[in-house]
Amino acid sequence: MRILLFTALLLYSGDLLAQLERQRVVTDTPVELTFMAPRNINTYTVEPLSRGELHYSIMHTFGEVKTGAGTLWGIDSGANVRFSLEYGFTDRISAGVGRSSLDKVYDLTVRTSLLQQRSSGGSPVSVSLIPTFGIITASFGFLQNDYSLEDRLHYSVSLPVARKFTNRISLQVTPMVAGFNRTGPELNIADPNVSTYITVAAGGRVKFSPRSAFTFQYVPPLTDARNLNPNIAIGVDIETGGHVFQMFFTTSRALNESYLIAGENGSFTDREFRFGFNVNRLFRVR
Repeated sequence: MRILLFTALLLYSGDLLAQLERQRVVTDTPVELTFMAPRNINTYTVEPLSRGELHYSIMHTFGEVKTGAGTLWGIDSGANVRFSLEYGFTDRISAGVGRSSLDKVYDLTVRTSLLQQRSSGGSPVSVSLIPTFGIITASFGFLQNDYSLEDRLHYSVSLPVARKFTNRISLQVTPMVAGFNRTGPELNIADPNVSTYITVAAGGRVKFSPRSAFTFQYVPPLTDARNLNPNIAIGVDIETGGHVFQMFFTTSRALNESYLIAGENGSFTDREFRFGFNVNRLFRVR
């Protein structure tokens, strides 16, 4: 009888240990929804697209608030608009195209998820690599400057590193570099004599409800260039089903990485900031 009882306890203990081991394996899962959308205000996030997922976005900034009531605090002036489409080819790799009205820039972006934060025992952060290649199509004939196709090319590379600390708080730092094959006073950048710009951007979100969050962005100038001020932005994200609406105030009118780093930013304390919004729509097409 004792032998039978001992055998039963041994089998039960082995089964319990196996269940605990399975539970331990299952709980080490990828951390998702570090951010509500593939962008946090102006900068790309580590949030990857799933295989077969399509991300369509409309981004818009207006004129500076300090222009006053005559322009409805910037709504009537200084608009910059960007449309973009991005598709997830795998759970780690996506690519997209976009068009910004500022200098009429078309760009191609490839996003690769290098690391994804794990809930336990794995990577403590998520990391992505995001190169972007753009072409400026604006006409500069009024300045009698003949830009060749090669002159019009520019690029940027971002390496966002983010961690979701809790269900409410996520933070991200992003080393970035941007380069222009040719610069001049006709481009909407801070210093026409500088062609390469670098920075380490910081951003994050703090959720205040299950579908809403406060967001922020800070892009300091790390390049010795004239008229280059930090980009500062604060905003709110609201998620409604497949849409994520982002509303913010920012000191930059740029909507792509190269111009975000190289563009001439206003001063928040002098009311040289503007209202902007993004509309993000995610589709499952496969």
